[in-house]
Amino acid sequence: MSTLKEILQTDIKTAMKEKDQVKKGVVNLIRAGIQNQEIELKRELTEEEAVKVVQREMKQTKQSLEEAEKANREDIVEAEKAKIVIIEQYLPKQMTLEEVKELIESLGIDKTIPMGQAVGAVMKEVGARAEGKVVSQAVKDYLKN
Repeated sequence: MSTLKEILQTDIKTAMKEKDQVKKGVVNLIRAGIQNQEIELKRELTEEEAVKVVQREMKQTKQSLEEAEKANREDIVEAEKAKIVIIEQYLPKQMTLEEVKELIESLGIDKTIPMGQAVGAVMKEVGARAEGKVVSQAVKDYLKN
């Protein structure tokens, strides 16, 4: 199986050949984020660390989308939505709220522990397969019942 960096390298070439400026821009942004993180850590990133860079980019793009929607900037909204579609290709399939709730049930987390600890335990299990927001909501629902 190819690594994320190899996939990004292939996709940048394809985007350039197809003259897909949006995809080229997004892939370059992700590659730059990975490269900057590697420079900062002075080593090559693991696959999991590279996925975290992509997740961070997704989170920033979603925040930009929300702000653009509040400002009624349809041009920016459309651009951010296009970026999200491209970024999703580089993330593992995301778990739904229901799937996270099922995982929490199977872990048998003690309902008396603080929410932060419970979220931390679940995040270790799901890794990059679920957003923190989804995990937080699932844990909150679990601890209430």
